[in-house]
Formats: sequence, structure tokens, C-alpha cells
Amino acid sequence: MKLFNTLYISVLVLTFISSAHATKLDLFSNIELKAANYSNLINNSIQQKQSYYSENAELGFIIKNITLEKMQKSSMDIGIVLQTIGTGASTNTVYGQQFSDALGRYPENNGSPFFSRTYIKIYKFLDKDITATLGRQEFTLGQGITLADDNLGFPGIRLEFNKLYKSIKGDFFVFRLWDETRFTKILGASFYLPSDEGLWQFYYFKNPDSSPAQESGFNLNSRTKNYTGIRYFLSRGQLSFDGEFIKQTGKAVKTSGGNIEYNGHAFMMKGSWRQKMGFIGRVKARLAYGKSSGNSSIVADTDKMFLPTFGHKYKGFERDGYGAIMGASLYDTIKTSNTANGLPDGVSGLNIINFGIDFPYKKLLLSIDFMKFRAAQNISGDSLQIGSELDLNIVYPMSENLSLKAVYAAFTPQGVYSPLTEKTKLISFSIIGKF
Repeated sequence: MKLFNTLYISVLVLTFISSAHATKLDLFSNIELKAANYSNLINNSIQQKQSYYSENAELGFIIKNITLEKMQKSSMDIGIVLQTIGTGASTNTVYGQQFSDALGRYPENNGSPFFSRTYIKIYKFLDKDITATLGRQEFTLGQGITLADDNLGFPGIRLEFNKLYKSIKGDFFVFRLWDETRFTKILGASFYLPSDEGLWQFYYFKNPDSSPAQESGFNLNSRTKNYTGIRYFLSRGQLSFDGEFIKQTGKAVKTSGGNIEYNGHAFMMKGSWRQKMGFIGRVKARLAYGKSSGNSSIVADTDKMFLPTFGHKYKGFERDGYGAIMGASLYDTIKTSNTANGLPDGVSGLNIINFGIDFPYKKLLLSIDFMKFRAAQNISGDSLQIGSELDLNIVYPMSENLSLKAVYAAFTPQGVYSPLTEKTKLISFSIIGKF
């Protein structure tokens, strides 16, 4: 009933505005129903079974081309996106540490609706080359390594300059984000420089946080992390390349006195190649290699572990990254322990290698991926080997708007998880609809 009332009121308000002032009302909807089963999922010193059923749906309204009478030649869009996420009749195992961080991001995770994006986008704001977006909005910086809203929206202001100087474009953004139990800020800028071959992106943002926290074994009064990044993207015919390097700096103030300096880094290089191969059809091969820094010893006054707070990690209440099981970013994985990066205590930094291939088979689309994970540092001096994972994805597109997907994945734990040796396996089935 609550969902019906929310949708009904939203439709009435948006329909009224659309009929009165706008030239176009766009609607979109996405829904994914999924059943998954894990065997031997790593949970600290044991391996256990977990299974669940999930429902993830969103309904969006975008009213476009609303005339602003007192701003010459300007117009605006209004966007509202409703989302629901729930575990249906799943058991409470879905609330284990492997999924708790993702679930904690949502204002509602029991199937009740909430607004994930609510924004106003103004074109030709103060100048013909400026676009302003205000409110809770989608945002991804670069590849999303350091900053991505993960489909929940960032509340704040973004100014897009289509022409800063000659062919250079720029973004300036200020967001006020919710981080578990406190608010924190993001302030930054990004610049785009097209070249003869590809596109360069340079960015910088800072994340000041004045709330007390615990990190790297210390109680902190405040902390500020700064990120400086450079990205190069190239797409030519059958080939594409995407490379990004990020430097993490800043400092934290300890409750006991003194500071901790942040000094980390990370990079990711991805490439793909498309080629038609006889009776198989069009094949896409993928290769990715990335690395982040870690701590070789207990932190004293310098923290070298690359660990952004708001990088891309999640889809729904599951991890989304390298490996259907590990869901690895460049610096953390699914929670296999209660540490900040999900890895065993004292293990930090990641090296990731991914080989993948996509190809059609009759009416199916098949994807095979192999990933190798290795830690950058281990304080104990023991093994750096995390493990390897093999994923098989099968997609049956029943139409442009409906598809079925099956996933089989197997993760083989290695050195850092000793003495755990059993393979973690995942089997999942989902139906995905959109319009």
C-alpha cells in the first residue's frame, strides 16, 4: 500500500507538471529478480553456505525541456527515480558480513520504496555553455575507482562547462554524502582534453570528514583524503583502451595526538578487441590489469593503503567488480573478514589480472572470465596469494526488454586464506526486465 501511494502521488505530480510546462515526459523501469546459492563462502576462519532471493526494481520519471521564462533560452529537466530493494523470503543469512555493508547503504532494504535520485538539471545556466545539476544525481568519476554513486545518487551540485578554453571541458562538483553513521563532503573538479587519438581526463577532489572514526588501528578526530587522477581513453574501430592512475594523499588527526599521512596510489589498464571469427560470429576479447598500494608494516605515521570511501563497489546489496564471487575493486573485496578491505587482517593492496571473452552461441550470449588476485602487502610476511576465480555467464535475450541470465563461478582460495582450501562456488539465476 505504501508503494502504491508513493507511485500514485509521484505520477500525479509529474503528469501535471508535464502537461503544463514540459514538452516531453520520459519513463523508464528496471527490475531484476535473482536467486543465488553460495557454497563454502569464506567467513573469517570458516567456510559456509549461503543462499538468498533478491528483488531490485526502479521506476524513473524525467520531465524534459521545461521552459524557464525568466532565463532566456534556458530550459530544465526534472528527474525522480524510485527504487525498492528486498530479499523476499530469504533467510537472515543474507544479512551476514558479506552483504551487510551494501545493505547498510540503503534507507530501506525491506522492499519499501525510497527516492534514489531527485534532481533538477538546468541547461544554459547563466551562460550558454554551462549546465547545472542540483539534487541527488548519478555521478561516476573516471572509471569509478575513487568515486561512483552506485545507483543511489550523490546529493549536491554539479556544474558542467562545455567550453572552458578552446576544446577543454570541465566539471566542478560539491556533494554531501552519507557514510554509514555520519555525513562527509566531496569537493572537486574534472577536466577533459580531446587529442587526435583519444580523450584525456584530469581530476582532483578532496574528501574532508570531521566526524570521529576508527581507521588503521587508531581513533581519529578527523581525516581528509585527496585524490589526483589522470585517465586516457581511446576507441578506434575494433580496439579500445582505458587507463587510469590515481594518487591518494591527505592526513588524519589522531585522538591521542599527532597525525597520520596518507600516501597511496593505484592504476588500472583495460583493453578490448572485437573480431568476427567464422561460424562463431563476433567475438570480444578483454584484458585488464590493475594494482593498488598497501602497508608493509603496522601504521605509525604514514598509511600507504589505497582505500577510497566512495569508489564503485556495489550493485544492489551484492558486490560488483572483478569476479562474481569476489566482486573485487582495486582495493577491496567481498567481506571475508571484518577488516576495512574485506581481506584477512594485515593484508592490503591488490593486484588484479582479468582475461575474458564474450561470444554468441546460437541464441545465447556466453562470457568466460578468469581472474587472478594477489595482495600488495602482508604485514605478517606470509603469502601474498589471494586466489583465482573462473566465471561463466550465460545470457538468453528473449527480447530487447527481457533477458534471462545464469552464472556459475568458482573461487580457489590460496595462501592468505590458509588453511581454508575448499573452492567457493556460486550458482545464480536472474530475470531482467526493462523498458
